[in-house]
Amino acid sequence: MASRVLTITIGNDNIKLCDVSYSAQKSIQVLAAVSVPTPASACEDGMVIDIPLMAKTIRETCDANGITTKNVIFCIQSARIASKEVTTPELKEAKLKQFITTNATEYFPVNIDDYVLAHTVLEPIEEEGIKKTRVMVAAAPVDMVENYYALAEMLGFHVEAVDYTGNATLQFIRFQIDAKPSIVIQLSEDSTLVTILNRNVLQLMRTVPYGKSTIANALMEKREISYDEAMIAMTDTHNALKSSFGEGDYVTDSLRYLVNNISRVMDYYTSKNPQAPIENAYILIEGSKVYGIEKLFSYELNIKVESLDAIRQVAPPPTDGREPVDMTLYIPNVGCTIHPVNFTPRSALEKAKSANSGKYFRLVLLVSIFIGVLLVVFPLVSFINKKWEKSELEKQIADKEYIRATADEYYVAKDKYSDAAKFDIQAYSNDDYLMNFIEYLEKEMPSDISITNMSVANGATTMTFTGSSKTTLADFIVKLKENKSISNIYVPSFSESIDASGVVTVSCSMTCSFADPSLYETGSEETTAEETTTEEAK
Repeated sequence: MASRVLTITIGNDNIKLCDVSYSAQKSIQVLAAVSVPTPASACEDGMVIDIPLMAKTIRETCDANGITTKNVIFCIQSARIASKEVTTPELKEAKLKQFITTNATEYFPVNIDDYVLAHTVLEPIEEEGIKKTRVMVAAAPVDMVENYYALAEMLGFHVEAVDYTGNATLQFIRFQIDAKPSIVIQLSEDSTLVTILNRNVLQLMRTVPYGKSTIANALMEKREISYDEAMIAMTDTHNALKSSFGEGDYVTDSLRYLVNNISRVMDYYTSKNPQAPIENAYILIEGSKVYGIEKLFSYELNIKVESLDAIRQVAPPPTDGREPVDMTLYIPNVGCTIHPVNFTPRSALEKAKSANSGKYFRLVLLVSIFIGVLLVVFPLVSFINKKWEKSELEKQIADKEYIRATADEYYVAKDKYSDAAKFDIQAYSNDDYLMNFIEYLEKEMPSDISITNMSVANGATTMTFTGSSKTTLADFIVKLKENKSISNIYVPSFSESIDASGVVTVSCSMTCSFADPSLYETGSEETTAEETTTEEAK
């Protein structure tokens, strides 16, 4: 890849360009970074629709900002790009690519001829003594990728790679942290990307549908201000978030669902990787900052959360007396220079092949003349030999014609099986066992405990309990953990209140998941209760 490239990310609202110099010593110098509005109807969910208008906008932007770089990396921002982590046998790169192409229909339930595949090797692993490889496979629509190549051609650019924001963001995060097990919380306006890495290798990535807009909406409601004013207000120390949810602040409490979701992701990772617990936690906020969020997350997640506001190993463009550029707004543009996937459509490969073929034209011509001489000298022998081969091949084809019918039957049966399997999966829900769960609660719950609120979604349950003491509630929670059909039990805290008569009431919220109890009935297996650990219960 060229040491200096122009990276372009085209969204529905903005076009972001970065002129980037990238060295082998893993240092990145951003020479220019600029964002301009996307022309109306020129782009829809990453698909460039009006190529001439888009080319005109990018050319004018480059001219206005003195950008002359011709090598380009496009970073597609689109929900139409699908990605999936798969495990493959240990293979060389060429055979790995062929293996992924052959099995692509197993990864993505689409017509794979309409998509361009790309992959990134995550890490080699070993399962039951067999060496394998963890691979992230991505698929982008062919017409979408071809439009980017057409855009580059109209601009006179050379395409170095076509990446997508999911991979670019991952590469940027890897560039910022060390090899220790780490969680990175990337807070954007409408969502939060939670990424967990170990040895700088992706272990888990989840998107949570809560972002800065959650805080903005709470500020709008509390202070009766506009959305734009709320986005500015959250950066003010006077509107700082409290250090815990227990302080009863309305704006701070708006992040409770976000924090709970992040906590569940951490618990899931820890349950799968007890040998490598998370050691570092970082938060990366795109655009305007949120004052006090690091302290809140550190307390509620029980791990010190550091800010990545000061982006490491990336030098921002010179200010030249202008306001400094906020590089958190250009994360995909920087990340796609590190290790981009390369969506390359067949048309581009054929064009490159055609261009290279001219270099060898003379050699091919000489070989063709030589072959022509041989064909003139030995025409009869060649004709008889080919005729005999043709006859043999026709005979072999006729002998194996029955295979076609067998193959057709196989594919019909396979399609029927796939349809039945999909129907069976879609028809199943853990909510089917809600009655078993409720009956278990009625049977085991002490009389001095009551449930004041309960919500259920596919077996995931959120409940609020009240009881006469913390001990009573803690014993009941331990009892729940003895039931193997109930999992992921999480109790963040207890609260205690005393009324005018001196009666003590203890309450807590709990999340858990329930499943088919018959899957865990063994008749003789001993069940042990896990210890419930919360600071209040102690």
